[in-house]
Amino acid sequence: MTNQRTDDDGTDTSPNDRTDTSPNNRTDADPRGMVEGGPMSRRTILGGVALGTAALAGCADEDGDPEDDGGDADDDGDDDATGEDESDEGGAPALPSVDDPPDATYIPTHFEAMRHLDPIEAGEFEVEPMVTYPHRFWNVTGREVEAAEPSGSDDVHLMVAVRDPETGAVLPAETGLELNVGLEGESKTPHAPWPMISQEMGFHVGDNVPLGEDGTYEIEVRVGSIDARLTGEFAGRFDEAGRGSFTFEFDGEFRDEVVGGIHYLDEEHWGRHGALANHMAGSHGDHGDGEHGEHGDDDHGGHGDDDHGGHGDDDHGGHGDDDHGGHGDDDHGHGDAHDHRGEERWSVGEGHHRFGTYRRGPDEGEVPLPDDLPGSLLGEPALADAVYPATVLDRGSRFVDDDAFYLAVSPRTPYNRLMLPMMALDYAVERDGEVVAEGSLRDTLDHEVGYHYGTALDELETGDELSVTVETIPNVSRHAGYETAFNEPGTVSYTIELP
Repeated sequence: MTNQRTDDDGTDTSPNDRTDTSPNNRTDADPRGMVEGGPMSRRTILGGVALGTAALAGCADEDGDPEDDGGDADDDGDDDATGEDESDEGGAPALPSVDDPPDATYIPTHFEAMRHLDPIEAGEFEVEPMVTYPHRFWNVTGREVEAAEPSGSDDVHLMVAVRDPETGAVLPAETGLELNVGLEGESKTPHAPWPMISQEMGFHVGDNVPLGEDGTYEIEVRVGSIDARLTGEFAGRFDEAGRGSFTFEFDGEFRDEVVGGIHYLDEEHWGRHGALANHMAGSHGDHGDGEHGEHGDDDHGGHGDDDHGGHGDDDHGGHGDDDHGGHGDDDHGHGDAHDHRGEERWSVGEGHHRFGTYRRGPDEGEVPLPDDLPGSLLGEPALADAVYPATVLDRGSRFVDDDAFYLAVSPRTPYNRLMLPMMALDYAVERDGEVVAEGSLRDTLDHEVGYHYGTALDELETGDELSVTVETIPNVSRHAGYETAFNEPGTVSYTIELP
């Protein structure tokens, strides 16, 4: 059965060479590894039936969303500050994009529109499917970032988020994940989607996919494995592949819905430092009723107590529906009114859409707030716009087999606190100018600390100097607003303070 809701994004092409760099081996490899029969291509694994093109109805004109006070994205392409995605063939609408975006997390031109389908079970995993129009994203291989544009044959952008059904935590289960796509009751074409991060959807896997004729499509999902070390309540779980399936209707109504539901922001915000609200945060268990409506009236959009929306620096006025008040980032009791860049926090609400640099609440991120990490918090330095809180847990914690200390470094996107997987991090501990410990951090998934990179340390003293070096940037694909961030290697530093 088809269950629906709406959201939006930009448009791009898929490179032919679809190999990635494995952070663990630091050699070129597919980050999703092998599937049962051997290596897979990213887009189509087996030869499929010839698929035609089904054009999405219309371009990206504003559909008159009754609560949309944002600027319409006119298709004139004359604004010097903006460009336009030119992929208007096939199922891809023409969308405005930000010209020369900053090397940081930035506000895109619009909120996406999509259908959210009912979650399904796939073994021990819960899978949340989402379908929208084909659009641009960016692939990262080593240190290279390359736009992946939809081809003229692509009809949808197909996505799934994988969760732990018990805790609702998003799982980095990208290795061996496969989507077999075809009309219901007919043969299927396998696809290996990309691991991605999106401001609106968080970590998920997805790709632009050709379909062909209108009809009911069935997607068979195979969830492979989690490569990270599993600790705490995750230990001993997710060691077997899971399978499930879902269906959705591909027709004119779908095309009108996902294109017409795009919410365009006022151009004054395009390219500003900040992020769109993650509407998937805290959504576990909310998708059980079938019809999920539009992304704009997002049930999760209440954001805990963040409805007040604080205009930290809000000299942008003019948002008659921005009745959220002026709470800066103090909504959750955190006194700092500035973000990791030292800039005053701000927030804008347009109808049910919210964006800015406001501090998200505890349930609005994939990883914990730094202050909520266990142990002794060493600091929250930033590098290439990613934030790197690090904490030391006392000797003999559940993370180690002996009486060693445990170091956890939790890289995340700013604002939305999304996990940053597929990295390689090295560390070194210095005392009186001499290195006393060094090595690589292990990617780890824990119910309390979340996704992080950690190691046991036998010898550690207060006053030691810790350096963490990014050897491999996050080799995860990006939706608009993240493609220019997190892309520089480098080193962050801390001073050890034992618990």
